[in-house]
Amino acid sequence: MILAIYGAVAIFAPVLTPYDPTLTKDLANPFAQPEWMTIFPQFRSLPRTTDIPMEWTVIKASNAASVIKNQVEELVVLYDGTGSHSINITTVYLYPYSAPKEFLASWTWWSENVSAATYHIEFAIRNPSGLEFSIWSNPGVWSGANQTWISASIYSSSSEVRNRLGMTFMQNPATEIFNEPGEYRLILRMWFRPVSPTRPGTAKMHFENAQIRIKGLVHGILGTDSVGGDVFSQLIYGSQISLAIGLSSALLATVLGLSVGISAGYIGGFVDEGLMRIVDILLCLPVLPLLLGLINLFGTSVWYLVLLLAVFGWQGLSRLIRSVVLSLKERPFIECARAAGASKFYIMVRHMVPNVLPVAMAALVLAVPAAIITEAAISFIGFGDPSAPSWGRMLNYAFNNGAFSALAWWWVIPPGLAITTITLGFVFVGHAVDEVVNPRLRRRR
Repeated sequence: MILAIYGAVAIFAPVLTPYDPTLTKDLANPFAQPEWMTIFPQFRSLPRTTDIPMEWTVIKASNAASVIKNQVEELVVLYDGTGSHSINITTVYLYPYSAPKEFLASWTWWSENVSAATYHIEFAIRNPSGLEFSIWSNPGVWSGANQTWISASIYSSSSEVRNRLGMTFMQNPATEIFNEPGEYRLILRMWFRPVSPTRPGTAKMHFENAQIRIKGLVHGILGTDSVGGDVFSQLIYGSQISLAIGLSSALLATVLGLSVGISAGYIGGFVDEGLMRIVDILLCLPVLPLLLGLINLFGTSVWYLVLLLAVFGWQGLSRLIRSVVLSLKERPFIECARAAGASKFYIMVRHMVPNVLPVAMAALVLAVPAAIITEAAISFIGFGDPSAPSWGRMLNYAFNNGAFSALAWWWVIPPGLAITTITLGFVFVGHAVDEVVNPRLRRRR
């Protein structure tokens, strides 16, 4: 049942989570807690990640300044006249949570058909207390030039941005701007004036792709990591990597051990001596330091790791298969096959393989958890594939990015439990198979 659950999770990972673990970040505040923590009273008011929709409404406009296109994605303002004119446009949002730690505001604006006119733009936020914060202007002076595709963004946790905005008096702009639940107004102001009092001026202003994201302190099923990435998606996709590495390396090692064991046991002579001496040499090598050295030398690819785990994982099985084959080759049905003129290759394939296959299957199942744990250990110490979201890499990133000091248990405990339970599942199945194929382990009835 354990293995069936993990198999289903690996197969249906894209359905279970909408996020790609290798690409997502800034989904919420770093080290945001799991959203189900809000069932406890002390976490109930923590902010969720909120994207404020820009539904612009004109609240004040002079005759010469008007909105000619008003959509959620784009706002276009036209000025055509003499004298100074202004337009105030606002969007209202009801924010229901306590103060966040970070917010991100971004937008794109440009001007065209500017003739004999200057303009000034300001973007501000007014909180429920009536305090207004000007978070951007262009760039605080009157301009009369056509601007093309100017993108701006405000990231509240950046000290450089705080200084540029004159917010040095604030320890954290997000905490002071979004300081309480209530109605917030996002205000866009545009002022226009002609260069000459007697000559009409024209200007067309575009303001689009505006969004404000308030980062939550709770997110998803398992919270976020140090860059605001979704931990649950990393855990789900990690099952694919761990199962792929465990099954692939165990299957390849079993094929190697089966081939070497049958060849050495049945052919005998110099073949047997040569193969067993190779086995003895490989068994004497320190596997983990050798693996680390080879990975450092040739690369950290997942499939290269699979190959290395297989190369250093077949020796014990080959000795076991050899001992079984030495017993089988003296059986009467093998003598009959030889007497009938069967070749050595035919006997090994047709008679030896089916008789030793149950033993190999038991070894295969037990080799999978060993490969999973080895991959997790290698990834944890920093030698894993950085592009593969395995459980070992999750633990490595958590250790290196302050999860333990931040007490972010949701980033540490789930991958550890996943490694433990999937290993336990394979061990249970492996011992059950071993009990079936090994008469000495069968229970008396």
